[in-house]
Amino acid sequence: MVLLLSIFGCTSPSSGGGGDGPVWGGGPDTGVEGPLELPAGAWVLDGVTVVDAEGAQSDRAVVIAAGTIVDVRAAYAAWPDGVEVRDATGQFVVPGLVDAHVHLAYGGGIGTVGDTLAANLRGQLYWGVTQVVDVGGPEVLFAVRDHVAAGELVGPRILATGPMLTAVGSHPCETAPDPDLCVFVDATDASLAATWLRDAGADALKVALADASFSPWGETPRLDVAAIRAAAATGLPVYAHVDEDEDVVDAVDAGATVLAHPPFAGPIGPLALAAGATAEAVHTTVSAFAGVGDLLAGRTDPDDPSLLLTDAVRDDWRSVRDGETTLLAGWPEASAGWAEQARANLGALRAAGATLVPGSDAGYWFVPHGAGLHRELDELVALGYTPTEALAAATRDARAVLGVDGGLIVAGAPADLLLLDADPTLDVAALSAIDTVVLAGVPHAREALRDAATGAFADVCLTDECGAGERCDGVSHTCRPACDTPYDVYEPACGADAWCMPADGAAETLGACHIEAPCDLYGQDCEPAWYGRACVPYDHDTSACWTAGPRQAGESCAWTDPARACGVGLFCSWVDDRCYELCDPDAVDTCAGGARCVEQDAAPGVGWFGICL
Repeated sequence: MVLLLSIFGCTSPSSGGGGDGPVWGGGPDTGVEGPLELPAGAWVLDGVTVVDAEGAQSDRAVVIAAGTIVDVRAAYAAWPDGVEVRDATGQFVVPGLVDAHVHLAYGGGIGTVGDTLAANLRGQLYWGVTQVVDVGGPEVLFAVRDHVAAGELVGPRILATGPMLTAVGSHPCETAPDPDLCVFVDATDASLAATWLRDAGADALKVALADASFSPWGETPRLDVAAIRAAAATGLPVYAHVDEDEDVVDAVDAGATVLAHPPFAGPIGPLALAAGATAEAVHTTVSAFAGVGDLLAGRTDPDDPSLLLTDAVRDDWRSVRDGETTLLAGWPEASAGWAEQARANLGALRAAGATLVPGSDAGYWFVPHGAGLHRELDELVALGYTPTEALAAATRDARAVLGVDGGLIVAGAPADLLLLDADPTLDVAALSAIDTVVLAGVPHAREALRDAATGAFADVCLTDECGAGERCDGVSHTCRPACDTPYDVYEPACGADAWCMPADGAAETLGACHIEAPCDLYGQDCEPAWYGRACVPYDHDTSACWTAGPRQAGESCAWTDPARACGVGLFCSWVDDRCYELCDPDAVDTCAGGARCVEQDAAPGVGWFGICL
């Protein structure tokens, strides 16, 4: 499944090294470092300037075989016959970049934007990110990670936490439960949930310790600190979402190893500063706060072709930029304040000795995958980092925190590399002047990554390459029975306990059968009760929980618009698009005001449920 591209050939004349790091090396060398005995399948990047956290070396040759750097030696040797050599004179090679904070399953839109996972994987690689940490997303990412590691899928190396451990009603599920994003816990069940995630394949755990006093939804519940201790007891690293000083102190005291954001709700105080300096790392994530301002001010352009966005995400961003989609009142102004506070607190943390690791929060509102990391590198330079120090933070330092190999261009390191056309020791922007991405020793021309191979496997799919009669369900990324008409109550393909939904999660015309946990139409038992969700009939044999809306009995309604959804205990009729009270046709006197409970037909002669008429 890996897309292997031939990149060998000649390039531009030498420009040498330079910048803020030392430069070693000199002119051509014909073998003073010893005889050339290269393994089978070896290939060479010849004549490059090597740049990593330890400085720059001009006129070097990087020898690669079996996904590993075999040697870094003087350039222009008499290479053995049969070894493919790329003359990269004048170019620069750096380790692949790490984005320590992403959400691969999300595309950065605020509306329903469909499935973006395949585009997000390509976007990360296109911008030179060869390692990511997904710190909040569906379990399916464990399978995606494994297929990338096996070389069956083109994408960055992945570490993943799975869904976040959080309190009911708290971040990131303030307004609606999302099992792909949130596992609700308290002090009594956090140990069980954390152990389950560890055993399911999580590389680390994410906890959302946030009382969110600044939240537009008002005061929200705060995760019990005991839940963090339970997560830490699993032995996995624990990443903590924090907002305020109290969160930082409590999270570190309870065993959190990484702060997934700097505190941003106010100036950092001495106790939080001391706690943050003892954490293994603090993610920068300025992009998460600055994203809306960047979009509205034109610094982020939805039409920029270098942002590998899906068409639906581009449309979503345009609608916000052009004022067609209204953001929460005060959100742009509040976000700008959080961004400035985050910058100030990062500066204070750096001065206190904290390890800052660039993480973009890509997938959050208006933060593009891949390009978002480069914005974080700009933020580090604005804090006073040299370009080489910023590169070190996104390569050697980030990998050290993750406990993974790489980050330096030395023999024995993984061959995850970027070949650049500009000098990254002079300007951090040179890290986006990418010619080629080398991933696990395989060279990919940058532009070819726009169409890097994806596909379907037994346990996960990223495109519609499923078997006959199947379609990739973009919610679960699983091949499921295909259906032709989403929301069709009489769709026969799905059978019991499933219904026909848009295959990419958006309002597309082709469907996949989506399995739902059943609920009680008349008992309205959707949990957690905090969210007030409604149990509704989906099709002729499936009932499940749906987001309840403001519409009351007799008012017009729509299934596809949450603002026009019916309230709890009501049903949006497929006949006249009005809300009716649900009733049990087998019960007596279930309707008020003299109305009759009229049974609705699932099929000729087969009853299903009732509404009051």
